[in-house]
Amino acid sequence: MRTTGILQNNLSVALTAHLDLVNLNTEDVEVRVQILNWGAAVTQTNPVSTLVDITQFIPANTRTVFNGLVPASNHYEVRLTVARNNENVLLTTYGRTSIGGGQVVGLTVLDSQFQTIEIETCI
Repeated sequence: MRTTGILQNNLSVALTAHLDLVNLNTEDVEVRVQILNWGAAVTQTNPVSTLVDITQFIPANTRTVFNGLVPASNHYEVRLTVARNNENVLLTTYGRTSIGGGQVVGLTVLDSQFQTIEIETCI
């Protein structure tokens, strides 16, 4: 599983966490995409909600988009799990003021910046 780590919507309004996912393989690949809401508390055990949790096959040579609405002042995390740990599936995420709106400075995470973690409950 790959993660952005914890990000914060430091705006006084909700923001859209925009995810661009591309499968550069010549075959379909199964992925799980999650946006977890870690709330606004100083200390939080477990996410307070799941904003996006989708498992699906992404066709070969295909780009797809996911969006999740993050409440004002909340922390959030983007996770990607790819079946068979395929390296040819790339994910970039950034915050937007709305779907189709401008990017929020400081909330862009490029594919190379995701961290790999192991959690036993994932696909």
